[in-house]
Amino acid sequence: MYQAQEIVKGKFWIVTSSYGKVGTLRLVDNKYELFDQRDNSKKVFESFNEAFKEKQTSRESDVTGTLINIDGFNTGQTVAFPVDHEDLPLFKKTKNGQAVYAAGYYIVEFSGMGWQYAFAPKYSTLCKYNYRGPFVTEWEMNLQLRKHRRNKHENNNY
Repeated sequence: MYQAQEIVKGKFWIVTSSYGKVGTLRLVDNKYELFDQRDNSKKVFESFNEAFKEKQTSRESDVTGTLINIDGFNTGQTVAFPVDHEDLPLFKKTKNGQAVYAAGYYIVEFSGMGWQYAFAPKYSTLCKYNYRGPFVTEWEMNLQLRKHRRNKHENNNY
């Protein structure tokens, strides 16, 4: 299901689905312009409802789109742009995007929270905290997460 979060009252919305951000909708000359960031396309509609009717009929592309893997690790995205790195499978969600993400499953040791799981976390998060990964499957990641949490618990008891 698509949702619109109003950013500028009556003029600008961010369009999202259960998979994340889809694009933006803005009011231009009494028409609605929908920018779909997944394929960098723009469409113009006469009404707000018409724009969402169009998006809901093309929703199948979200479900049936092939998820991209980088070096064998899942990105969770149907569109991803690889970023060169020696050790990690990094990618951007958009060609000109600034944020860089790491494909795969990770466990990250956050200050005060201990070890937590992360799927395709931002690269800046991995630079800031201790981490283990990437893991190809969620199952592998959960095994390591339990191991690290158990070790921390055992070390605190002594």
